[in-house]
Amino acid sequence: MRAQLFLKKLDLYSGTGQLLRTQVQALRAAGVEATLACERGGLLYFLRTGVRTKRTSVAALRARPSDADTLIVDHNLSIPEAHAVFVHNLATDANRFLPEPDLRSAAAEREFFHALPAATPLIANSALVKAALVEHFALQPDRIIVHRPGHEADRFASGSRLALRARARTQLGWNDSTPVVGFVTSGNFRKRGLDVLLSAAERIAVAEPETRFLIVGARELPSEAGRHALFTSGKAAYRPKNHSPELWMAALDLFVYPARYEEFGMVVLEAAALGVPVVTSWRVGAAECLPPEYARWLSVAPEADEFALRTLALLRDGAARAELAAAGTRAAAAQDARRYGAETAATILAQKRQLK
Repeated sequence: MRAQLFLKKLDLYSGTGQLLRTQVQALRAAGVEATLACERGGLLYFLRTGVRTKRTSVAALRARPSDADTLIVDHNLSIPEAHAVFVHNLATDANRFLPEPDLRSAAAEREFFHALPAATPLIANSALVKAALVEHFALQPDRIIVHRPGHEADRFASGSRLALRARARTQLGWNDSTPVVGFVTSGNFRKRGLDVLLSAAERIAVAEPETRFLIVGARELPSEAGRHALFTSGKAAYRPKNHSPELWMAALDLFVYPARYEEFGMVVLEAAALGVPVVTSWRVGAAECLPPEYARWLSVAPEADEFALRTLALLRDGAARAELAAAGTRAAAAQDARRYGAETAATILAQKRQLK
Protein backbone atom coordinates (compact mmCIF):
# COMPACT_ATOMS: atom_id res chain seq x y z
CA MET A 1 0.00 0.00 0.00
CA ARG A 2 1.19 3.50 -0.89
CA ALA A 3 -0.03 6.91 0.21
CA GLN A 4 0.74 10.26 -1.34
CA LEU A 5 0.04 13.34 0.78
CA PHE A 6 -0.32 16.60 -1.12
CA LEU A 7 0.28 20.19 -0.01
CA LYS A 8 1.09 22.88 -2.56
CA LYS A 9 3.90 24.47 -0.55
CA LEU A 10 5.85 22.53 2.04
CA ASP A 11 7.22 24.67 4.85
CA LEU A 12 8.42 23.63 8.30
CA TYR A 13 7.59 27.09 9.64
CA SER A 14 3.90 26.25 9.24
CA GLY A 15 1.92 23.98 11.51
CA THR A 16 0.63 22.03 8.51
CA GLY A 17 4.15 21.27 7.34
CA GLN A 18 5.01 19.89 10.78
CA LEU A 19 1.86 17.78 10.89
CA LEU A 20 2.59 16.23 7.50
CA ARG A 21 5.94 15.00 8.73
CA THR A 22 4.23 13.37 11.71
CA GLN A 23 1.62 11.81 9.45
CA VAL A 24 4.18 10.37 7.06
CA GLN A 25 6.12 8.86 9.96
CA ALA A 26 2.97 7.25 11.39
CA LEU A 27 1.95 5.82 8.02
CA ARG A 28 5.41 4.38 7.48
CA ALA A 29 5.30 2.82 10.93
CA ALA A 30 2.07 1.14 9.81
CA GLY A 31 3.84 -0.37 6.81
CA VAL A 32 2.66 2.17 4.22
CA GLU A 33 5.01 3.59 1.61
CA ALA A 34 4.16 7.23 2.28
CA THR A 35 5.53 10.23 0.40
CA LEU A 36 4.81 13.95 0.26
CA ALA A 37 3.84 15.63 -3.00
CA CYS A 38 4.08 19.37 -3.49
CA GLU A 39 4.52 22.12 -6.05
CA ARG A 40 7.09 24.11 -4.05
CA GLY A 41 9.42 23.71 -1.10
CA GLY A 42 10.08 19.99 -1.44
CA LEU A 43 13.87 20.05 -1.64
CA LEU A 44 14.39 22.29 1.40
CA TYR A 45 11.80 20.29 3.32
CA PHE A 46 13.64 17.04 2.49
CA LEU A 47 17.00 18.49 3.54
CA ARG A 48 15.57 19.57 6.90
CA THR A 49 13.45 16.50 7.68
CA GLY A 50 14.72 13.59 5.61
CA VAL A 51 11.16 13.01 4.40
CA ARG A 52 11.10 12.15 0.72
CA THR A 53 9.07 14.51 -1.46
CA LYS A 54 7.84 14.47 -5.02
CA ARG A 55 7.34 17.57 -7.10
CA THR A 56 4.03 17.54 -8.92
CA SER A 57 1.00 19.72 -9.60
CA VAL A 58 -2.68 19.75 -8.80
CA ALA A 59 -3.49 19.17 -12.47
CA ALA A 60 -1.18 16.14 -12.65
CA LEU A 61 -2.65 14.56 -9.54
CA ARG A 62 -6.20 15.15 -10.71
CA ALA A 63 -5.45 13.66 -14.12
CA ARG A 64 -3.64 10.55 -12.90
CA PRO A 65 -5.43 7.23 -13.48
CA SER A 66 -6.96 5.42 -10.55
CA ASP A 67 -4.44 3.22 -8.75
CA ALA A 68 -5.77 0.44 -6.55
CA ASP A 69 -2.62 0.52 -4.43
CA THR A 70 -2.26 4.28 -3.84
CA LEU A 71 -4.19 6.53 -1.49
CA ILE A 72 -4.25 10.22 -2.38
CA VAL A 73 -4.60 12.49 0.65
CA ASP A 74 -5.30 16.15 -0.02
CA HIS A 75 -4.13 18.73 2.53
CA ASN A 76 -4.79 21.69 0.27
CA LEU A 77 -8.50 21.60 -0.75
CA SER A 78 -7.30 21.15 -4.32
CA ILE A 79 -8.00 17.54 -5.31
CA PRO A 80 -11.68 16.54 -5.04
CA GLU A 81 -10.77 13.10 -6.39
CA ALA A 82 -8.64 12.40 -3.29
CA HIS A 83 -9.50 9.51 -0.98
CA ALA A 84 -9.35 11.72 2.13
CA VAL A 85 -9.28 15.50 2.58
CA PHE A 86 -7.79 17.41 5.50
CA VAL A 87 -9.15 20.89 6.22
CA HIS A 88 -6.48 23.09 7.81
CA ASN A 89 -7.74 26.50 6.65
CA LEU A 90 -11.22 27.72 5.82
CA ALA A 91 -11.31 31.19 4.29
CA THR A 92 -15.09 31.05 3.90
CA ASP A 93 -15.52 31.15 7.66
CA ALA A 94 -12.48 33.30 8.45
CA ASN A 95 -13.72 36.03 6.08
CA ARG A 96 -16.53 36.88 8.49
CA PHE A 97 -13.95 38.32 10.90
CA LEU A 98 -11.08 39.61 8.76
CA PRO A 99 -10.64 43.27 7.73
CA GLU A 100 -9.50 42.12 4.28
CA PRO A 101 -11.52 39.05 3.23
CA ASP A 102 -9.78 36.42 1.11
CA LEU A 103 -12.43 36.24 -1.61
CA ARG A 104 -10.32 34.23 -4.05
CA SER A 105 -9.74 31.41 -1.55
CA ALA A 106 -13.39 31.42 -0.53
CA ALA A 107 -14.45 31.05 -4.18
CA ALA A 108 -11.98 28.17 -4.61
CA GLU A 109 -13.42 26.49 -1.52
CA ARG A 110 -16.96 26.69 -2.90
CA GLU A 111 -15.81 25.15 -6.16
CA PHE A 112 -13.91 22.40 -4.34
CA PHE A 113 -16.71 21.32 -2.02
CA HIS A 114 -19.21 21.43 -4.90
CA ALA A 115 -17.01 18.95 -6.80
CA LEU A 116 -16.25 16.72 -3.80
CA PRO A 117 -17.98 13.31 -3.89
CA ALA A 118 -20.47 12.76 -1.08
CA ALA A 119 -18.58 9.74 0.24
CA THR A 120 -15.18 11.41 0.66
CA PRO A 121 -14.29 11.81 4.34
CA LEU A 122 -13.22 15.21 5.62
CA ILE A 123 -10.82 15.62 8.52
CA ALA A 124 -11.24 18.94 10.33
CA ASN A 125 -8.66 20.26 12.79
CA SER A 126 -11.24 21.52 15.30
CA ALA A 127 -14.91 21.41 16.17
CA LEU A 128 -14.92 25.09 15.14
CA VAL A 129 -14.03 24.08 11.57
CA LYS A 130 -16.43 21.14 11.55
CA ALA A 131 -19.33 23.41 12.48
CA ALA A 132 -18.28 25.89 9.78
CA LEU A 133 -18.16 23.17 7.11
CA VAL A 134 -21.69 22.11 7.99
CA GLU A 135 -22.94 25.72 8.09
CA HIS A 136 -21.36 27.02 4.90
CA PHE A 137 -21.46 23.97 2.64
CA ALA A 138 -24.39 21.95 4.00
CA LEU A 139 -22.14 18.92 4.52
CA GLN A 140 -23.34 15.97 6.54
CA PRO A 141 -21.79 16.11 10.03
CA ASP A 142 -21.17 12.35 10.15
CA ARG A 143 -18.68 12.51 7.26
CA ILE A 144 -16.52 15.06 9.10
CA ILE A 145 -13.96 13.69 11.55
CA VAL A 146 -12.20 15.99 14.02
CA HIS A 147 -8.51 15.26 14.64
CA ARG A 148 -6.95 18.10 16.60
CA PRO A 149 -3.25 18.63 15.83
CA GLY A 150 -0.58 17.66 18.32
CA HIS A 151 2.53 19.49 19.50
CA GLU A 152 6.10 18.21 19.48
CA ALA A 153 6.34 17.06 23.09
CA ASP A 154 10.13 16.99 23.25
CA ARG A 155 10.51 20.57 22.02
CA PHE A 156 7.75 22.02 24.18
CA ALA A 157 8.48 20.16 27.41
CA SER A 158 7.60 22.17 30.50
CA GLY A 159 10.80 21.00 32.18
CA SER A 160 12.85 23.02 29.70
CA ARG A 161 10.97 26.25 30.23
CA LEU A 162 13.16 27.84 32.93
CA ALA A 163 16.40 27.34 31.01
CA LEU A 164 14.83 28.62 27.79
CA ARG A 165 13.32 31.57 29.64
CA ALA A 166 16.69 32.64 31.04
CA ARG A 167 18.34 32.32 27.62
CA ALA A 168 15.63 34.27 25.80
CA ARG A 169 15.45 37.06 28.36
CA THR A 170 19.21 37.46 28.31
CA GLN A 171 19.05 37.96 24.55
CA LEU A 172 16.20 40.44 24.96
CA GLY A 173 17.91 42.33 27.77
CA TRP A 174 15.04 41.75 30.22
CA ASN A 175 15.55 40.34 33.70
CA ASP A 176 13.62 37.47 35.24
CA SER A 177 11.33 39.68 37.31
CA THR A 178 10.12 41.75 34.35
CA PRO A 179 6.50 40.90 33.38
CA VAL A 180 6.51 39.86 29.72
CA VAL A 181 3.43 39.43 27.53
CA GLY A 182 3.29 38.55 23.85
CA PHE A 183 2.73 35.98 21.17
CA VAL A 184 4.52 33.81 18.63
CA THR A 185 3.10 33.02 15.21
CA SER A 186 4.34 31.98 11.77
CA GLY A 187 2.87 35.05 10.10
CA ASN A 188 -0.32 36.75 8.83
CA PHE A 189 -0.45 39.38 11.55
CA ARG A 190 -3.82 40.70 10.37
CA LYS A 191 -5.51 37.35 10.88
CA ARG A 192 -3.68 36.77 14.17
CA GLY A 193 -4.72 40.17 15.52
CA LEU A 194 -1.44 42.00 16.02
CA ASP A 195 -3.32 45.30 16.05
CA VAL A 196 -5.68 43.94 18.72
CA LEU A 197 -2.71 42.88 20.81
CA LEU A 198 -1.06 46.29 20.50
CA SER A 199 -4.30 48.02 21.50
CA ALA A 200 -4.56 45.79 24.55
CA ALA A 201 -0.86 46.34 25.27
CA GLU A 202 -1.37 50.11 25.39
CA ARG A 203 -3.87 49.66 28.21
CA ILE A 204 -1.68 47.11 29.99
CA ALA A 205 1.38 49.38 29.81
CA VAL A 206 -0.55 52.25 31.43
CA ALA A 207 -1.76 50.05 34.29
CA GLU A 208 1.51 48.11 34.71
CA PRO A 209 4.35 50.25 33.29
CA GLU A 210 7.04 47.64 33.96
CA THR A 211 5.43 45.17 31.53
CA ARG A 212 7.30 44.37 28.33
CA PHE A 213 5.88 42.93 25.11
CA LEU A 214 7.36 40.42 22.66
CA ILE A 215 6.08 39.79 19.13
CA VAL A 216 7.49 36.93 17.06
CA GLY A 217 6.39 36.09 13.54
CA ALA A 218 6.48 36.80 9.80
CA ARG A 219 9.63 37.95 8.02
CA GLU A 220 9.35 41.52 9.23
CA LEU A 221 7.18 43.69 11.43
CA PRO A 222 4.56 45.72 9.54
CA SER A 223 5.77 49.30 9.22
CA GLU A 224 2.75 50.76 11.03
CA ALA A 225 3.36 48.43 13.98
CA GLY A 226 7.06 49.31 14.03
CA ARG A 227 6.12 52.96 14.50
CA HIS A 228 3.97 52.14 17.52
CA ALA A 229 5.04 53.91 20.71
CA LEU A 230 5.66 50.59 22.49
CA PHE A 231 8.38 49.73 19.98
CA THR A 232 9.89 53.19 19.72
CA SER A 233 10.05 53.41 23.52
CA GLY A 234 11.74 50.03 23.86
CA LYS A 235 8.85 48.46 25.77
CA ALA A 236 8.17 46.02 22.92
CA ALA A 237 10.57 43.80 21.01
CA TYR A 238 10.21 41.95 17.73
CA ARG A 239 11.81 38.81 16.32
CA PRO A 240 11.11 37.34 12.85
CA LYS A 241 9.65 33.84 12.58
CA ASN A 242 12.27 31.17 13.15
CA HIS A 243 12.74 27.50 13.93
CA SER A 244 12.94 28.04 17.72
CA PRO A 245 9.45 29.20 18.77
CA GLU A 246 9.85 27.40 22.10
CA LEU A 247 12.72 29.74 23.03
CA TRP A 248 10.61 32.90 22.67
CA MET A 249 7.46 31.37 24.14
CA ALA A 250 9.42 30.52 27.27
CA ALA A 251 10.30 34.21 27.72
CA LEU A 252 6.63 35.04 28.29
CA ASP A 253 4.66 35.19 31.51
CA LEU A 254 1.47 35.19 29.43
CA PHE A 255 0.90 34.06 25.86
CA VAL A 256 -1.79 36.38 24.49
CA TYR A 257 -3.35 35.16 21.23
CA PRO A 258 -5.97 37.60 19.89
CA ALA A 259 -6.47 35.95 16.49
CA ARG A 260 -9.56 37.26 14.74
CA TYR A 261 -10.15 33.70 13.60
CA GLU A 262 -7.89 30.65 13.74
CA GLU A 263 -8.94 27.23 12.51
CA PHE A 264 -6.66 25.66 15.10
CA GLY A 265 -3.60 27.62 16.25
CA MET A 266 -0.84 25.18 17.18
CA VAL A 267 1.01 27.88 19.11
CA VAL A 268 -1.72 27.90 21.76
CA LEU A 269 -1.23 24.20 22.43
CA GLU A 270 2.56 24.59 22.34
CA ALA A 271 2.49 27.40 24.88
CA ALA A 272 0.22 25.37 27.17
CA ALA A 273 2.53 22.36 26.87
CA LEU A 274 5.51 24.53 27.77
CA GLY A 275 3.73 25.77 30.88
CA VAL A 276 2.95 29.30 29.71
CA PRO A 277 -0.62 30.45 30.54
CA VAL A 278 -2.68 31.54 27.54
CA VAL A 279 -5.17 34.37 27.02
CA THR A 280 -7.28 33.75 23.92
CA SER A 281 -10.86 33.41 22.64
CA TRP A 282 -13.27 30.77 21.37
CA ARG A 283 -12.60 31.95 17.82
CA VAL A 284 -9.39 29.92 18.07
CA GLY A 285 -9.86 26.20 17.49
CA ALA A 286 -7.06 25.22 19.88
CA ALA A 287 -9.08 26.74 22.74
CA GLU A 288 -10.93 23.41 22.60
CA CYS A 289 -7.74 21.75 23.89
CA LEU A 290 -7.49 23.91 26.99
CA PRO A 291 -8.62 22.32 30.28
CA PRO A 292 -11.66 23.31 32.42
CA GLU A 293 -9.51 25.62 34.56
CA TYR A 294 -9.52 28.01 31.58
CA ALA A 295 -13.31 28.33 31.42
CA ARG A 296 -13.50 31.75 33.08
CA TRP A 297 -10.50 33.13 31.22
CA LEU A 298 -11.54 32.48 27.61
CA SER A 299 -13.26 35.30 25.74
CA VAL A 300 -16.07 34.91 23.23
CA ALA A 301 -14.18 37.10 20.74
CA PRO A 302 -10.79 38.89 20.62
CA GLU A 303 -11.63 42.34 21.96
CA ALA A 304 -8.78 44.62 23.08
CA ASP A 305 -10.38 45.94 26.30
CA GLU A 306 -11.39 42.49 27.50
CA PHE A 307 -8.01 40.99 26.64
CA ALA A 308 -6.31 43.81 28.53
CA LEU A 309 -8.46 43.22 31.61
CA ARG A 310 -7.87 39.46 31.57
CA THR A 311 -4.15 39.90 31.04
CA LEU A 312 -3.85 42.43 33.87
CA ALA A 313 -5.83 40.17 36.21
CA LEU A 314 -3.47 37.28 35.51
CA LEU A 315 -0.33 39.38 35.74
CA ARG A 316 -1.45 40.39 39.23
CA ASP A 317 -2.45 36.87 40.30
CA GLY A 318 0.52 34.52 40.42
CA ALA A 319 -1.57 31.70 41.88
CA ALA A 320 -4.01 31.84 38.96
CA ARG A 321 -1.13 31.81 36.48
CA ALA A 322 0.39 28.82 38.21
CA GLU A 323 -2.95 26.99 38.15
CA LEU A 324 -3.39 27.59 34.42
CA ALA A 325 0.21 26.63 33.68
CA ALA A 326 -0.06 23.33 35.53
CA ALA A 327 -3.48 22.48 34.09
CA GLY A 328 -2.38 23.39 30.57
CA THR A 329 0.71 21.21 30.80
CA ARG A 330 -1.34 18.24 32.01
CA ALA A 331 -3.92 18.65 29.26
CA ALA A 332 -1.29 19.04 26.54
CA ALA A 333 0.44 15.82 27.58
CA ALA A 334 -2.36 13.83 25.92
CA GLN A 335 -2.28 15.93 22.76
CA ASP A 336 1.15 15.42 21.27
CA ALA A 337 2.20 14.86 17.67
CA ARG A 338 2.54 11.09 18.02
CA ARG A 339 -1.11 10.83 19.00
CA TYR A 340 -2.13 12.99 16.05
CA GLY A 341 -0.02 10.92 13.68
CA ALA A 342 -1.47 7.62 14.87
CA GLU A 343 -5.07 8.85 14.76
CA THR A 344 -4.83 10.42 11.33
CA ALA A 345 -2.92 7.46 9.88
CA ALA A 346 -5.71 5.16 11.07
CA THR A 347 -8.30 7.40 9.41
CA ILE A 348 -6.35 7.44 6.14
CA LEU A 349 -5.88 3.67 6.14
CA ALA A 350 -9.59 3.17 6.73
CA GLN A 351 -10.14 4.56 3.23
CA LYS A 352 -8.21 1.81 1.45
CA ARG A 353 -11.47 -0.13 0.99
CA GLN A 354 -12.49 2.57 -1.50
CA LEU A 355 -9.71 1.42 -3.81
CA LYS A 356 -11.06 -2.10 -4.15
